[in-house]
Amino acid sequence: MLIPKGEAIELGKRGSFRDIIRELSESGFSGYVEVSYKIDELSKGKVLFNKGKIVAAGIQRIISKKEVVGSDALKELLSLENCVADVYALTEENVAKAMEWNKKAVVKELPEGEEKVEGGLSEKVITTPDEREAILRKYGIRMPSQEEIDQIIINALEGSYELLEPTTVSTTSFESLKRALEETAELYLGKLSRKVIDVIESCTSAEELVERFPEIRSAAKSLVVFVSRKKIDEMLSEMERIIGEYI
Repeated sequence: MLIPKGEAIELGKRGSFRDIIRELSESGFSGYVEVSYKIDELSKGKVLFNKGKIVAAGIQRIISKKEVVGSDALKELLSLENCVADVYALTEENVAKAMEWNKKAVVKELPEGEEKVEGGLSEKVITTPDEREAILRKYGIRMPSQEEIDQIIINALEGSYELLEPTTVSTTSFESLKRALEETAELYLGKLSRKVIDVIESCTSAEELVERFPEIRSAAKSLVVFVSRKKIDEMLSEMERIIGEYI
């Protein structure tokens, strides 16, 4: 998953991955959680949140480079016990960018056996009026009036519209981004970098560069006859990091 660089909130957070993301869901968190682990092979997983709701998830296999996305990725991550995760906050603008860049990783529904509660995860769903009233009494929560409910809906819709507003990167930042990517290509590939640089140079905006990153990846991997796969993968990982920092 390609995600803009976030603000580190907590590094080395320990516990089961399920408990970690449930806690973030309940707090209305916007950002992402990153965890490295090994089941069959070393992997890196990310879960993206928007105001407490899990909106996308992805796993990158380190050796095979295979990707697992969406609900399948979330299901695997939920199986992690005693993991160490890093938590990064994102602005609404950067959450919107991450959602746009990772459409294939969108979590449309929680894995089978999980229940949805305000975007988070729970092992029990409140299904009867008596259960609901008992919970409200326990925590001293007052049921909102119809007018308050209407206002909550209006506020939620306005927030959604704001999230969909287009975001841009200044021309100066975009030129700096292209230059940084081209220098990275030259560092790893030397004279063979021309093919990769041509794709970068042909992009006219940061958005186009992100959309065409698969072309950059393909151009780089076509050089595997001349450059080791490991070196190419390291270059592409560095490019993803640079894009995340600039955008």
